[in-house]
Amino acid sequence: MSHSEKRKSKLVIEDSVEEAEEWMTSYADTVTLLLCFFIIFFAEYKKQADEAVMMQLSKSFKKLQNVTVETEESERQKAAMLSKIETEVRTEAAKFKDEEIELGIQRSRKEVLLRLYENDFFHVGSYKLKQNGLNVLNKVSTLIAPFQEKVFIKVEGHSDSLPVNPMSPYKTNLNLSSLRASQAANILIDNKISEEKIRVVGFGSARQLVQDREPATENKIGQYIPEKGLRNRRIEIRIQIVDETTDKEVELAL
Repeated sequence: MSHSEKRKSKLVIEDSVEEAEEWMTSYADTVTLLLCFFIIFFAEYKKQADEAVMMQLSKSFKKLQNVTVETEESERQKAAMLSKIETEVRTEAAKFKDEEIELGIQRSRKEVLLRLYENDFFHVGSYKLKQNGLNVLNKVSTLIAPFQEKVFIKVEGHSDSLPVNPMSPYKTNLNLSSLRASQAANILIDNKISEEKIRVVGFGSARQLVQDREPATENKIGQYIPEKGLRNRRIEIRIQIVDETTDKEVELAL
C-alpha cells in the first residue's frame, strides 16, 4: 500500500472514531436527559401519591373517630339501660325477701342476669312452678316488658349432676331443664313480652355453678353433695341489649 493510500485509510478510521465518539456522546446525553425526566416524573408522582395516601389516611382517621364516638355513645346508652333494669329488678327483689325467695341478680357489661333457684320456683323433679315462683316471674316480666324493644331475653335451664329418678316422666336432666326454661319463658310471653324476643335453651348439668360431687376415684364416681347440687338446679334469665347496628343479639361471654 502506497503512502497516500495509507494516509487515506488512516483518515477514514479517524473519521469513523470521531463519528462513533459523537454518537456515544449523543446517546449518553439522551440517557442522561431521560434519567433526569424519570427522576422528575417519579418525584412528582410520589408527591401526588403521598398526598393521595395522606388524604385517604385522613378520611379513614376521621371515619374511625366518628365510629369510635358513635360506639362510645352506644355503649353509654346500653350501660344506662342495663343499669336502669338492674335497679328496678333489685328494688322489686327487695320485696321478695318477705316471702323468703332468693333471686340472684348479677350485672355485667353486656347483660343483667337473674338467677332463680329450684327451691323457690319449682317443685322438686318437676317443671311446674310454685305459686311464689309464679308471682316473682310475673313481677319480673312486668319490669322487663317496657324494655323489650331494646333487648333479647335468654331463658336457660340448668340442673345438678344427680340423674333423674327412673320413675320420672323426664328421661334426662337435659329434658327437665329445657322444660323448666320453656315454662319460665311462657310466663314472660303471658305478660306481653314478644315471643320473638325470647330464646330458650336447656343445658342439663353441663354448666354448673359449683362442683356438686367429690373428686372421682379410679373406679368410682365422686359422691354427690346435696347442698351444692341445690345451687345448680336453677333457671337463668339473661337480659341482653340488642346491637342496634346489626339488630342481632349481643353474644355472651360464657
